Amino acid sequence: MTEQTITYLTDAVLVTVVVQRGLEEAALQAARDVGATTGAVGYFAKGSGVRERLGLLGLAVEVEKAVVHLLVPSDHQDVVIDQIFRACKLDTPGMGYIYSTPLEKVAAFVPESVRERMENPEASVN
Repeated sequence: MTEQTITYLTDAVLVTVVVQRGLEEAALQAARDVGATTGAVGYFAKGSGVRERLGLLGLAVEVEKAVVHLLVPSDHQDVVIDQIFRACKLDTPGMGYIYSTPLEKVAAFVPESVRERMENPEASVN
């Protein structure tokens, strides 16, 4: 059996988006458009709280929500958040919200070529 190497990433954040159900693919596509490569629809949920207040204004707010998780480099999070915010119209009441959580350590498959560049960054500059 070969020894398995675990590569830990320490400069990543988890971007979580809660959007109207049906907009989860728009959120994922917006992230892909700016270079994010990992993303998954975590689960579907029902919202509460804001719905009652907006109902008084005559606005119908869908309670079905989709929760999307994206793993992105910390120096790329602002671009990803801005793109998703605009694509999903999160500046509209009841459409959802987005936040990021710093991650201390992430372990995942990292291709050998990428791992070599991470370990020896000056060698990849030509």
